[in-house]
Amino acid sequence: MRLPVLLGALAAVAALSIALWVGMPETGGVPDPRGVSALGDTIQVMDDEGRLLRLPRPAERIVSLVPAVTEIVFALGAGDRLVGRTRYGTHSAAAQEIPNVGEGVRPSLELVLARNPDLVVLFAGPDNQGVAESLRRAGVPALPIRNNSLQDLRRNLNRLGAVTGCVEQARGLERWIAEGLRSVSDTTRRLVRRSVYYETWVDPPITVGAGSYLDSLITLAGGRNVFGDLAAASPQVSLEAIAVRDPDLVLVSVAAGQPSADPQRRVGWTAVPAVAEGRIRVLDSDLLGRLGPRVVAAAISLARAIHPEAAHRLGSIASIPPPSVCR
Repeated sequence: MRLPVLLGALAAVAALSIALWVGMPETGGVPDPRGVSALGDTIQVMDDEGRLLRLPRPAERIVSLVPAVTEIVFALGAGDRLVGRTRYGTHSAAAQEIPNVGEGVRPSLELVLARNPDLVVLFAGPDNQGVAESLRRAGVPALPIRNNSLQDLRRNLNRLGAVTGCVEQARGLERWIAEGLRSVSDTTRRLVRRSVYYETWVDPPITVGAGSYLDSLITLAGGRNVFGDLAAASPQVSLEAIAVRDPDLVLVSVAAGQPSADPQRRVGWTAVPAVAEGRIRVLDSDLLGRLGPRVVAAAISLARAIHPEAAHRLGSIASIPPPSVCR
């Protein structure tokens, strides 16, 4: 299959993925209740390693080792349940007041257990499997999750609503996100689709592939990811490959307050026509790098970068979720 045809097919898959999110059919409870069930008063949640987590009651002392989870718990109105967070889970002033237990991958078991948690949420994967098992042996429930795609976000909103007892709040947040993403999609749907290279790392060049939510957001924002044919979430590519795929725009994500690594100043990068001609957009890596309640703001940011001519229409879309209270 030729590359343009393949990219077109993958764009259709991404569009379907987005449609499944923004369509969000009602199911009579929390939408999309996969992975969550109840047996009497017991909360049952399926984690992303295929293990069933059972809680006799909603968690009251949560250690979050996933920065996006910290944001979600606050957005559900349950921030007072957080007793520990990773050093990267600092979004919002309130989160910064929570004790820092260090790394989110291969964390210090001693620091985590010192917070006396009744639930630890952590990244699923081989690097954390031993930690999850050690927590369970210590009698502490562990919930390993993935958070790479929009479908993962839906599932995690659902699960976190269940384990905190904030089911209605999770349902409301999911609806709000769906409405926001739908509004961004409606705004960009009839605009000329611009091809983009999204940079997540400079040397070696690392971008986003079809396995990343950012690929879906680029599509939703009226763009086409030039590496959307790669299945990995964060594939390493070459400068030569970027030049061959000749994106209309180069999107560079930079942490707030940090100097931008201008591609035009890099050796060899002017071989990419978009770089040589200054078609570069700088984005906030903290906003774009967290798949949580700020995903609508992230989509708006991408759409503004790809389609500045639509900025006035995008400005009418609410980017901050309404506050929730969960008792």
